[in-house]
Amino acid sequence: MEAALEWAGSSAVQAHGVLVLSGLTSVYITMARPTIRLAADGSHTCPPASLWEAGTSPALSAVAMCLFRFVMAVYIFGMGATQFMRMGTYVFKFYTIWNWWLLGLYFMLAATASALCALAESRAARARAADEKPDSAAASANGNATSGNVATKSPPETPRSLQRATMLSRTCHALFMINSSTVIIVDCVCWGLLYPMLARGPQTPETQRIIRRLLLTFTSYNQHGLNALYIFIDLFLNRHRLAFHATGPLGLWSMAYAVWAHVWHAKSGKWLYPFLDTAKPWAPVAYFGLYMVHWGAFGLVALLYRAKARLYSRSGEALAAADSGRGKGKTD
Repeated sequence: MEAALEWAGSSAVQAHGVLVLSGLTSVYITMARPTIRLAADGSHTCPPASLWEAGTSPALSAVAMCLFRFVMAVYIFGMGATQFMRMGTYVFKFYTIWNWWLLGLYFMLAATASALCALAESRAARARAADEKPDSAAASANGNATSGNVATKSPPETPRSLQRATMLSRTCHALFMINSSTVIIVDCVCWGLLYPMLARGPQTPETQRIIRRLLLTFTSYNQHGLNALYIFIDLFLNRHRLAFHATGPLGLWSMAYAVWAHVWHAKSGKWLYPFLDTAKPWAPVAYFGLYMVHWGAFGLVALLYRAKARLYSRSGEALAAADSGRGKGKTD
């Protein structure tokens, strides 16, 4: 009995217990897709994202969104490929690199979604133009009989092909929600925890190599700082909904890396990050803290969504006021 209690009280067992519980929580949230509030249809689950949500923007055209995302994908993959050619497979041991390539994958798939939306909107516009030709011919035939009437056009409807959820749109939504949180985690853990631990710890050749070649470089500043700027620009431009159930895939993604880190430790006897060492007495606290960091990052993303809503609301009010002023000027 004492041996069992001693085993259960060890830091390694407690740390792995936290890891298992966080994994089970992530699986449940991913499968159940719960929402904090009632969805539009009155249910407690979130409907999947449509292609229109994944590929269009309230601020830019689908073509402009496609170009922005394509440029970002090329930049991210190009930098990642250059880093790989310079340092080899060594870099793929680290969580930062996993997330950098995941960020590039999001921008590539999101650019594809925007391209599909641009093509669908172009086809719909040509179809509307073809339908309006007979109407314009009839109006010109009426001549002065309708010269006093002002024709108003209703805004174009979203093409039906863009209203349905596809594997591409659902993947884009999931990848966006994962990336928008992991960039916060990567940047905060890197500069707030990892770098101080490495700089103050034993200065082994491996530690010096990590600091010089993986942290204090232009590539690192992209992967541990500007990565947040890239995804948050997309956040303020896209139509992705804030989804509570996205914390599920987010947790599973980090869980996958945790499993990989343990496999690496079992093979090499070394931990990729010092705060993952389950032999330390503070390991359970560290693992629980990393779990809570994920929730904190998601909370910050939710605050950014609130700021985005206010920004667009004020922009809409300003445009409405400007339109009202122009209308009064015409009547005066």
